[in-house]
Amino acid sequence: MVLIDTDPGTDDAIALLMALGPGAPLEVGGLTTVGGNARLADATRNALAVLEYLDRGDVPVARGASRPLRGSYPYAYGFHGPRGLTVRLPEPTITTQDGDAVDFLQRNLRSRSSQTTLLALGPLTNVARLLRADPDAPSLVSRLVVMGGAVGVPGNVTPHAEFNFHSDPEAAGEVLASGIETTLVDLRVCRQAAISRDGATRLLAGGPAARLAGGILLGWFQRNPGRDAYELCDPVAMAALLDPGILRTRRGSVEVETCDQDRLGESTLTPGPGPVMVSTELDGKRFFDLFYRTLGAPAFDP
Repeated sequence: MVLIDTDPGTDDAIALLMALGPGAPLEVGGLTTVGGNARLADATRNALAVLEYLDRGDVPVARGASRPLRGSYPYAYGFHGPRGLTVRLPEPTITTQDGDAVDFLQRNLRSRSSQTTLLALGPLTNVARLLRADPDAPSLVSRLVVMGGAVGVPGNVTPHAEFNFHSDPEAAGEVLASGIETTLVDLRVCRQAAISRDGATRLLAGGPAARLAGGILLGWFQRNPGRDAYELCDPVAMAALLDPGILRTRRGSVEVETCDQDRLGESTLTPGPGPVMVSTELDGKRFFDLFYRTLGAPAFDP
């Protein structure tokens, strides 16, 4: 069973469509939302709208943090579009669960007879708050997959930092130091998963999940006429959860800069024994085969 922490956001929405699409063998136990790409209200609305679009109102959603552990989220509406998406979905009629994300995660982790995988696609605020609230949580998470960081490569919001880690560096540092076995999908491999306009258009030949993913991507290309490719960051993390073999990784410990204002969110790997497997290379063909299959679209070389 997998729990997904997310801040939709265009690539988050596409990752959710993969998780719930016709080709994904996942039991999704629920979603928790966090501010990041968009304000918490918009991120939560987008998560609910995607679920309703897919007729998956059975998947529970809990609202999480509206602010990072310190400061405020920068948001990325300029990249993701108004309210965090490039398409307009109907206002959802389904609603969130009672209680916040930490309550929801703690309750689900403790009620499951088998251990649970946690997929974190946004700032790690909710996960850090869970670890602060429940010291036993690390033993209840069998695997953590995180989209975040820029290990040994330039960032995408500063020369040093990736957006999710820069949005809440304290949370990222606490989570990666928790001892949970973690796969870190960082910008190095995200930049190896770029989809073209033709690749996005091909999605329109698929089922409902694929068509919405295609519409989101084509809407992004329309807003960015000078861009030739879109990097599928959160879908790579989703694919790594479904098929860990798409990644080559390097084990070690990862520290996140929380003090130097010029380098906030910078992530540094110390190779050797440690709980974090940092992605170093993506099998692009294997990823895109999985990407199109989970969404229910014809295979295509982007």
